[in-house]
Amino acid sequence: MAALDALPEAQRLHARVGHSEAVKRLAMPAQRDKTTIGPMEWVSLDGRTKDFWAHNGDGKPRRYTFLALVDCATNFILGWTLAESENARATQALIKSVCAKWGIFDRLYPDNGSAFAGHLVAGGAVKKFRNSGAKMEGVKPLGICHHLGIAIHFALPGNGQAKTAERTFASLSRVLDDRPEFKGAHAGHMPGAAPDSKVVPVPFETALAVCTREVARHNAEPGRRGQGMNGRSYQAVFEAGLSKRLKRTLTARQLYLSGLIYTPVKVNRWGQIEIDTWTYGAPDTQDMLLPYNRKGEAVLLGRDPDDFTAPALAWNAKDELICEGIQPVIRGAYGSVDGIRQAATNRKAARAAVTAAAEANNYLDNAELNAALAAIPSPGAPTTAPAAVVAGQFSGKLKQRKRVNAPADVEDEELELVGQLARGKRFLTEEHLKNLDKATAPKQGLA
Repeated sequence: MAALDALPEAQRLHARVGHSEAVKRLAMPAQRDKTTIGPMEWVSLDGRTKDFWAHNGDGKPRRYTFLALVDCATNFILGWTLAESENARATQALIKSVCAKWGIFDRLYPDNGSAFAGHLVAGGAVKKFRNSGAKMEGVKPLGICHHLGIAIHFALPGNGQAKTAERTFASLSRVLDDRPEFKGAHAGHMPGAAPDSKVVPVPFETALAVCTREVARHNAEPGRRGQGMNGRSYQAVFEAGLSKRLKRTLTARQLYLSGLIYTPVKVNRWGQIEIDTWTYGAPDTQDMLLPYNRKGEAVLLGRDPDDFTAPALAWNAKDELICEGIQPVIRGAYGSVDGIRQAATNRKAARAAVTAAAEANNYLDNAELNAALAAIPSPGAPTTAPAAVVAGQFSGKLKQRKRVNAPADVEDEELELVGQLARGKRFLTEEHLKNLDKATAPKQGLA
C-alpha cells in the first residue's frame, strides 16, 4: 500500500480506474469570464427528468421532463416547459415561445441528444457530434434555428459541467423535487425507476403550479454571488443587460417558416408532389417544379402540421426557395360535376402554357433576326447550283458516282428525236416501213 501511495497521482489513477476515467479526473476545467458576454448572446438548452410522479387526468403516473432555456451570462431561466419526454416538438415550441417573448437569441448551446440535434431543431447545422458516419445525401430538412438565424454550438459529449442548464437543474431540483406538495409521489433520483402500488401521482396542474412558483423564485431571489451578480438577482442582472441589447424581433415570416414540418419528396411527371395520402401541385406551380422531375432531384416540402389543407412550399438542395403557395389537390366525389370542371380547368391551363411556349419558340430577338435577313440572297446575285437529287436508298451507304459526259452528236440526235415526238412527226424512214410490212405479211402456203 505504501508503494502505491508513493506513485504519482496519474499513475495511481490509471491503475485504479483506467485510462479514460483517469484523464477525466485529472483534466482541469476551463475558466470562463461571463462578464465578457451579454444577455441573449449564449443560451443553454437541456432537459431533466423530474423526481416525482404526475398524471394528466387519466390517473396513470408519469415522470415529466423539465426542458429549459437558460441565459449563460446571467443564469436567468428564459423559458421552460414540462413535457412527457425530451422530444424535438416540445423543444421547438419552447424556442419559439422564448424568442417571441424576449427576442431571438444569438447562439444555442445544447448537447447532442436526439431531441436537440434532430432536424426540427438543428436541421441545417454542419457539426452535431451525432451520426457522423451516416451523412444524409441530397436535400436536408431545415430546423427552427436555421429559420430564426440562431447559430448552434453543441457541447462535447460527456461534458455536462460545461452546460449552464445542468448547474441550474442541480440547484433548482434541491428545492423543487422534494416539495411537500409531492408527498406520496416521490420517484427517487434514478431515471429508469418504475412506480409501485403505493405511488399516488399528483395532478399535472399541481406540478405545473409548483414549477412556476419555484422558477420565479429562482430568478428573483437576491443575494447572488456569481460573476457579475454583485448581490443582485438573476432577473435584475438580466434586465439590466437586456436594456442595452438591440432586440431581434421575431417576424411573422420567421414564425411561419419555423412552424412548418419539412419532408424530402420527389416531383412526379405532372409537376405535383405526393406525400402520404396528400397531393400538392396546381398549374401555377407546375413550371417551377417540373425541372426537378427531369433531373430526378428531391425537393423539401414544407407543410403546416396543424392543417394539411393549407398551401405548402418547396426548397431545393441549395436551401433556395423554389416556390410557395403550392395548393393541395382536393379529391372530389366520383363522377361529380366538380371533377369535370377541374379537369377542364387543368386542360385550359395546359393549353395556355403550351401556346405561350409556342409563341416564345417562334419569337426571334434582334440578333437572330439580323442573322436570318443576312442569309437571304439579294436580287440579281449569282445563285449556287443545287445539289443533285437522288432517290432514297436504304440498302447501304450512298456512294458518289463519277458522271460520264456523252458525245455531242449523240446528244444532238436525242434532242432532235424528242422534238419530233413533241411535234407529232413521223421519224421512221421509208425503208423501215417496207421492212416492217414484209415482216408482218402472211406467208404463202401457210394460209
